[in-house]
Amino acid sequence: MESDSLMALMNHFCEKLDGIRFMVDLKTNKKMCEDDEDEITCQEHIEDLAEEIDGLSGTLKDIKSALKYRQSKVNELKALTETIDVSCLQHMVDNLPTHLPKPVKPDPPQQNKCCEDEITAAPVRRTSSSEDKENNPKKRGPSRGRRPAKNVYIPTLVYITVEEFEGVPKYMKGRMNYSQVNTAIDELNKAFSEKYKVLGMKRTTLNDLNKKRYERYKEQESKDTKGEHFIVDGDIKEFTNFKMDSVGRSVLTILRHVGRIKEIRGGKLTRYACIEVY
Repeated sequence: MESDSLMALMNHFCEKLDGIRFMVDLKTNKKMCEDDEDEITCQEHIEDLAEEIDGLSGTLKDIKSALKYRQSKVNELKALTETIDVSCLQHMVDNLPTHLPKPVKPDPPQQNKCCEDEITAAPVRRTSSSEDKENNPKKRGPSRGRRPAKNVYIPTLVYITVEEFEGVPKYMKGRMNYSQVNTAIDELNKAFSEKYKVLGMKRTTLNDLNKKRYERYKEQESKDTKGEHFIVDGDIKEFTNFKMDSVGRSVLTILRHVGRIKEIRGGKLTRYACIEVY
């Protein structure tokens, strides 16, 4: 090499010697560490950490790919919401089919009996006869007003579904549409409701008209109708606008076909029994 002065040459060789000494020290430490158990254990820990880092890298890669997939789905949903016409949904809400079941009102909560228990447990104070007359008026007998109606089971025909209607043979349906059948079910349910309301009342509370109905309903029962809930042609004519013409007969045939009613004949009567659908 070229040097401007002897001092610069000396500095150059000193740097080279320092580098050689450092390399010799590293070589010596390496030989010493080959027999050191702690160094071997440390090396094993380093290898384990390297494996864990590789595993975490793979997991992170999977998370990134899943996140990318979810983001694409979110973008698709955003694009879909932009294409939805809200006016169509409002039109559907405003034009719901009339035969859809109406929401059932929940039963009123039962009154708490704590107040009754407190009144029963309260101490009774002795009073004079005059005070008793003033403070405790004479008790009246039971009210002759409207009595609370007891729970009465009202059989109800369930609407048929579109799939069931489409499965009915063409010769049964004729030109009848799906809505006509469910409208007829509404009418038949009126007859079931009126009949079994009368049967659910006490005979002592019935007026003359309902007493005759009650007796007629009982006469229509037979051993074949035990456990069944049914109506007859007279009930349909009395309580509904359902006409027993060719269309009405076709409706009853369809309801028998889809398993909503069954006929029980006997005693010159045709009874239309309700079939429970669960």
